[in-house]
Amino acid sequence: MVKQTAMSRKLTFLVLAISFLLAAYVVAGAALNRQQHPNEPFEQMNVYQEVMEYIRRDYVTKPNLNEVTDGALHGLLASLDADSSYLSPAEYQAFLQDEKTPHAGSVGLVVTKRMGYAAIVDVTPGSPAARANLMRGDFLESVDHHSTTDLSLVAIRSLLTGRPGTSVQATAVVVHHVQPRELTLQRVKLAKAPLGIHLYPGHIGYIAVPDLRKGRAEQVRKALGMLKHRGARRFILDLRNCGSGSYRQGEELANLFLRDGTITTLQGQTVAKQVIAAQAGKFVTAAPMAVLINAGTFGPAEVTAAALLDNHRTPLIGDQTSGEGSVQKLIPVGDGSAVYLSVADYYTPNGKRIQGRGVKPSIEQVRYAGAMPQADIPFEGMRNTGPDLQLEKALSVVRDETKTAHACPLPQPAGGRYVDASYETRQGA
Repeated sequence: MVKQTAMSRKLTFLVLAISFLLAAYVVAGAALNRQQHPNEPFEQMNVYQEVMEYIRRDYVTKPNLNEVTDGALHGLLASLDADSSYLSPAEYQAFLQDEKTPHAGSVGLVVTKRMGYAAIVDVTPGSPAARANLMRGDFLESVDHHSTTDLSLVAIRSLLTGRPGTSVQATAVVVHHVQPRELTLQRVKLAKAPLGIHLYPGHIGYIAVPDLRKGRAEQVRKALGMLKHRGARRFILDLRNCGSGSYRQGEELANLFLRDGTITTLQGQTVAKQVIAAQAGKFVTAAPMAVLINAGTFGPAEVTAAALLDNHRTPLIGDQTSGEGSVQKLIPVGDGSAVYLSVADYYTPNGKRIQGRGVKPSIEQVRYAGAMPQADIPFEGMRNTGPDLQLEKALSVVRDETKTAHACPLPQPAGGRYVDASYETRQGA
């Protein structure tokens, strides 16, 4: 008999995993009380059972059906969206431990899942990840010798945090490098990044928001007051690379610039529609403004940007945002595993879903001359990035601008609980 090559075995395993994925869909769908046409699962069950029997009986070696099924369940949840994850019993216990004692150390990365791998959305300036020259757009192929295609997003984020002084091994596929890079990233306690505040000529106040962690909206409110005291009459809110934080902070930040109107809407199949409206008492300024966004504008910052755009409060300048905007529910499963399932999405005031789509700028502008859209970096070989064209465009817009613009907790569901989408919880900030 001809010996099967490693690549052939991988392809065979992939086919088998897909078969199990289909079978798992029926099983998981029933377990999660998914609404389906009543006859469809039963019509297909015989086919799934037949495939499973072929695998058990005819596969080249005796398969470990538990491992295959576990991998298939990971793939099943990951296929829904970037945040939904299957947690094996070990992963679930690690998740619960992380919640009980949040890790103080981090390598400084915000990641999501794209094309099966961990994609870097944001890199904290000055962090170990930044010192390793990782940047948004790079991928982590493996973390601690585990392929990120085999890990849930929850597990990947957990591995990137930990006790300060410990380290994590990673293989990164980076922009402008053909070969993957082997890295050792130390987990450290990251200092909270300050706001970037500047007063430009023409009475233009500039505020760069690095994240939307607890208390950030209040810091912006104070910064607005300080800039107004120094003579600012127009503002630029820079949400580029604002990649972490809580949705509540995103809502409160938008409210600083909105006297009324809808900030966002949250709804799902089993989550009643909830409209988060602006509150006049939290409103600060109606001064002309512009907002800078890019592909690193993630989650809560996307809610802020969409609210200001759809309420005709400000133009958005830059690149399309990342496309993160959902709420997850943690559902324990009988065998000690759990499902981390997206159950509700955030929508713009105009009714557009943010998850998987992002927010488009009203004025598209690359950051540097010669840069690819949404990349923020020039083509390989171009060392001098030059001026920040997005910021220059925003300054031009607010100088010419003459127009002025005119939150509720989720109930806990049965059979599980909602999980705060904030990275504050995940990273112990």
